[in-house]
Amino acid sequence: MKWLVMTGLPVLLLLTACSSLQVRTDYDTGYDFSTLKTYAWLEDQAPSEDIRVNNSLIINRVVNAVNSVLQSKGYALADKGQADFYVTWFGGIENRIRQETIDTWYGHLGYGYDNRGYWPGYIRTYSYEYQQGTLIIDFSDPRSKQLIWRGTGEKYLEDDPTPEEITQNINQTVAAILERFPPGSQPP
Repeated sequence: MKWLVMTGLPVLLLLTACSSLQVRTDYDTGYDFSTLKTYAWLEDQAPSEDIRVNNSLIINRVVNAVNSVLQSKGYALADKGQADFYVTWFGGIENRIRQETIDTWYGHLGYGYDNRGYWPGYIRTYSYEYQQGTLIIDFSDPRSKQLIWRGTGEKYLEDDPTPEEITQNINQTVAAILERFPPGSQPP
């Protein structure tokens, strides 16, 4: 039993930590993604107005993660003039508040009953402040300059992460987003 608790609890914590990542994608359903073999980065705009995101440490981590995943799928980094699609990304961190209400009102008229007699219940609301990070990866057509694919990942951010944890979170988020690319076809 002790073995089950010692191994089960870390696995449960790992699963709940991973489950906070929400990924969504959207794409041009009429676009032929099977023609894509090379990509280039669009570097003419900042990924965010938030200095927590718009700095060389985060930018380099995201670019390296996207390059790694795309190249593992068989896409090659090319000069901007020869790329089949352009890549850019945006990010942000938003402060949010979550509220949970615990209701212990039992029975008729808000009173419970036990062997001590009737007792009043209560309702309490707890507020939790947290940060949610959003990472958006966009692919656009170089000729039409139109968006052809967008992947979005949202995740609760940990308090005071180490640089290694930040890198790991970015790598996991990028991998989860790009797992859904290309839609309906296999990479080259």
